[in-house]
Amino acid sequence: MDNAFRMLSDLVSNLTSVIVGILGLGIVGSLAFGDMMGLDVIGNITSLVESLASSGVVGLLVLAVLYSLVNR
Repeated sequence: MDNAFRMLSDLVSNLTSVIVGILGLGIVGSLAFGDMMGLDVIGNITSLVESLASSGVVGLLVLAVLYSLVNR
Protein backbone atom coordinates (compact mmCIF):
# COMPACT_ATOMS: atom_id res chain seq x y z
CA MET A 1 0.00 0.00 0.00
CA ASP A 2 2.90 2.34 0.78
CA ASN A 3 4.32 1.63 -2.64
CA ALA A 4 1.06 2.64 -4.34
CA PHE A 5 1.00 6.00 -2.54
CA ARG A 6 4.64 6.60 -3.44
CA MET A 7 3.94 5.80 -7.10
CA LEU A 8 0.93 8.14 -7.12
CA SER A 9 2.97 10.89 -5.48
CA ASP A 10 5.74 10.45 -8.06
CA LEU A 11 3.20 10.57 -10.88
CA VAL A 12 1.65 13.81 -9.60
CA SER A 13 5.10 15.32 -9.08
CA ASN A 14 6.20 14.42 -12.61
CA LEU A 15 2.99 15.74 -14.15
CA THR A 16 3.38 19.00 -12.24
CA SER A 17 6.93 19.35 -13.55
CA VAL A 18 5.75 18.78 -17.12
CA ILE A 19 2.92 21.30 -16.77
CA VAL A 20 5.23 23.96 -15.30
CA GLY A 21 7.63 23.37 -18.18
CA ILE A 22 4.87 23.70 -20.76
CA LEU A 23 3.63 26.86 -19.03
CA GLY A 24 7.12 28.37 -19.20
CA LEU A 25 7.39 27.43 -22.86
CA GLY A 26 3.99 29.00 -23.49
CA ILE A 27 5.06 32.24 -21.81
CA VAL A 28 8.27 32.46 -23.82
CA GLY A 29 6.43 31.59 -27.03
CA SER A 30 3.75 34.16 -26.30
CA LEU A 31 6.37 36.85 -25.70
CA ALA A 32 8.26 35.93 -28.86
CA PHE A 33 5.41 35.27 -31.28
CA GLY A 34 2.26 36.77 -29.72
CA ASP A 35 -0.87 34.66 -29.37
CA MET A 36 -0.08 31.15 -30.53
CA MET A 37 -2.93 29.09 -31.97
CA GLY A 38 -5.42 31.37 -30.25
CA LEU A 39 -3.94 30.77 -26.80
CA ASP A 40 -3.26 33.88 -24.73
CA VAL A 41 -1.06 32.41 -21.99
CA ILE A 42 -0.01 35.72 -20.45
CA GLY A 43 -3.58 37.04 -20.55
CA ASN A 44 -4.85 33.93 -18.78
CA ILE A 45 -2.19 34.20 -16.06
CA THR A 46 -2.99 37.90 -15.62
CA SER A 47 -6.68 37.11 -15.33
CA LEU A 48 -5.98 34.40 -12.74
CA VAL A 49 -3.84 36.74 -10.63
CA GLU A 50 -6.46 39.50 -10.85
CA SER A 51 -9.23 37.17 -9.73
CA LEU A 52 -7.11 35.87 -6.83
CA ALA A 53 -6.18 39.42 -5.81
CA SER A 54 -9.81 40.54 -5.79
CA SER A 55 -10.74 37.62 -3.51
CA GLY A 56 -8.75 39.01 -0.58
CA VAL A 57 -7.54 36.54 2.05
CA VAL A 58 -9.07 33.52 0.30
CA GLY A 59 -7.20 34.39 -2.89
CA LEU A 60 -4.00 34.77 -0.92
CA LEU A 61 -4.49 31.34 0.66
CA VAL A 62 -5.18 29.74 -2.74
CA LEU A 63 -2.07 31.39 -4.14
CA ALA A 64 0.00 30.07 -1.21
CA VAL A 65 -1.33 26.52 -1.76
CA LEU A 66 -0.61 26.66 -5.50
CA TYR A 67 2.88 28.01 -4.83
CA SER A 68 3.61 25.20 -2.38
CA LEU A 69 2.40 22.58 -4.86
CA VAL A 70 4.60 23.93 -7.64
CA ASN A 71 7.71 24.13 -5.42
CA ARG A 72 7.61 20.49 -4.32
